[in-house]
Amino acid sequence: MGFNMISKKKVLAIAIVVVAVVAVVAVVGIYFWQSLGASFAEVEDTIKSFNTALNNYDVDACWALMSTDLQDSYGTKADFNSSILDGLKQSEWQALLTSISSKSIETRNGVTRARFVVTLQITEAGMGARGETYTFKLVKIGDQWKIDDWLVGVWD
Repeated sequence: MGFNMISKKKVLAIAIVVVAVVAVVAVVGIYFWQSLGASFAEVEDTIKSFNTALNNYDVDACWALMSTDLQDSYGTKADFNSSILDGLKQSEWQALLTSISSKSIETRNGVTRARFVVTLQITEAGMGARGETYTFKLVKIGDQWKIDDWLVGVWD
């Protein structure tokens, strides 16, 4: 009888430990899933905001949504306005985000980056609507996502 009590106590202790471990793993998993889901939504919102700024030919809003590296690649805000927005405005370019075919977020060496492959429905004066695939690369700076690159097609 004494042997059975010890065995039952051991089994009960092991069961309690297993339940506790499973509960901790579940809580951590739920937290991770929710935070990743929130991050995906934040990235999508940033892309949509950038797209809206492009559609409005709003250089200040576009510029504010870009990383400093992307800004530097255009030179100045005035250069971005003349090289990109003026051309879009002349063609009456408008885009609507219609789908996301791929999305990922990765933190490496303390830098969090996202990559979304999206389809934009593009319309321009005198042309029918067409779907184009774009790859948006973003970087998280502080608590904000910034567009780090946007490329026609699918890019790594």
